[in-house]
Amino acid sequence: MKFRGREQTRPELGYKLLQRLAEDVAEVAFVEFAPKQEGRNMTMVLGPTKKKTEAVAEQKAARAAKEKEAAQAAAAENK
Repeated sequence: MKFRGREQTRPELGYKLLQRLAEDVAEVAFVEFAPKQEGRNMTMVLGPTKKKTEAVAEQKAARAAKEKEAAQAAAAENK
């Protein structure tokens, strides 16, 4: 996150924003390095919580379940 002009006087707002971002993505990522300000920039490093293969398998299962529900709903409408 880059602070410009008067934004540099309120770094706590940027810190709160990055903390909220970390909370929002908590199920797919974790904070490797907490928010830290370096000059005009504030950085935070996030890392994935799951391996890619696990995430892909989970997405496929969710997609298959969704398609199954849609097919059942369509069949129920046709009756």
